[in-house]
This record gives sequence, C-alpha cells and structure tokens, in this order.
Amino acid sequence: MIRALAAAVAASAILFAAGAASAQDLEPPPPLSNAPPTSSAGGSTYANTSDQSQDSGLGLEWVYLNADAGFAYMNMATFSQTALAIQQTSSAGGAFGVGAGLRLLFFTVGVRARDLQLSDYNLWELDAEAAFHIRIWRIDPYFGVRGGYAFVGSLGSGAVSTSSGTSASDVSVHGLNVGPMFGIDVYLSSLFSIGGEANAEFLYLKRPAVALPQGVTAADVAMLPPSQQQLYQQSGSSAGFGAIATLHAGLHF
Repeated sequence: MIRALAAAVAASAILFAAGAASAQDLEPPPPLSNAPPTSSAGGSTYANTSDQSQDSGLGLEWVYLNADAGFAYMNMATFSQTALAIQQTSSAGGAFGVGAGLRLLFFTVGVRARDLQLSDYNLWELDAEAAFHIRIWRIDPYFGVRGGYAFVGSLGSGAVSTSSGTSASDVSVHGLNVGPMFGIDVYLSSLFSIGGEANAEFLYLKRPAVALPQGVTAADVAMLPPSQQQLYQQSGSSAGFGAIATLHAGLHF
C-alpha cells in the first residue's frame, strides 16, 4: 500500500515538471530593439570641433584686393649693358603698389601696379601674377611668379649723361620684368589680412636714341664725349637684377 502511494507521488512530480517546461517553451521571445547603438557624445563633438578648427570659419574666397609698401633695389649693370648711357645703374628706394585678382581654392591670378621710387630714377611696373597657396588655419603661405611691362617714369639729373640743353626727362626707357615671389598672409578675419612678400626679378630695359635738342647739330654731337654721342646716335639696352620686399594689407571676398 505504501509503495503504491509513493509511486503515485513520484509520477505526479514528474508530470508537473514536464508541464512547467512546456509552459516555458510556449512563452513568446523577448522583443528585439530597433534603436541604433548609442555612440559616445564626446567623439562626435571632437570631430566637429576638429573640422571647424581646420576651416577657421574663413569660407571660400573669390576676389582679393591689397596694397603694399616696402623697399626696392635695382642694379641695371648686373648682367650686361650696351650704350644705355645710365651712369647710376645701382639704385634703391621705396616701393608702393596695389593689386587685385581672383582666387579658386589654392590658386590666385591677378594684376599689380607698382611704383619704385628709386634714388636716381622712378620705375613703374604693370604686371600679371599667379600663385599657389597652402592655407593652414588662418596662415596662408604662397609662392608664384610675376612679370610684365616696366618703364621709367622719370630720371634724376645725375642718372644720365646728356649734353647742355637736354633734360633727363627726354630719355625714354622701357622694357620687361619677370621673377619669382614668395609671401605669407595672416587672416585676422574672413575679410581682412596682413602679410609680407619678397620678390626677385630680372629686368630688361631699352632706350631709343634721344632726339637732338633744338639748335644742336650732328657736328655738335660729334664733338661730345663718346658716352654722350651714344645717347644721341644709338639706341641702348641693359639687363639687370632687382629685389623688392614689402608689407601688405588685403581685403578678401
């Protein structure tokens, strides 16, 4: 009797355990979350800050305008000289100019006018210029080339050898200039910058024969010293070297 009762209790326990396992198997699985995994807010903020520091808020630039002032040195006897009749070939003085142009990303093209107020003559330069820029934050180094037309606006009284009755302004000198340039701009804002530049250039100048003063004949010229005879009888040319260093301020749009 007791054995039969024990067997019945054991069978009931086995059936209960099997029923509980079946109930667990029938329970629905936990819901799956569709939300994307969260990322660290600090990493995203760092990336945005890095992008802003690289651009510095300057944005794209399309047009530039600037003005410069500095020092210039010219030596027209550096390479060769042929009957130019310029006595003072080496001269130094102030340099003043204005420029304007277009910018596309790292490249600029433009024009510049400069007045080199040298001690013995006044040299004007009307140039085209092109440069490649490497902007890092608000600092913008660049290098390029500049060249164009050069002419002497006026000559000092000691710059040329002339006969009596001929003024230095009667001597016309013009030619070409070309050379490399290197500079740097610092942007104080997206519109305004300051900087400096060094420009070396090769010069070739030509002088036509000077017209005889009124009342002076060819026989009179023949009695002049050889250097003065060349001034009236021959054209002349000279090649030389120049260097210009300036500071400048610019506007950018």
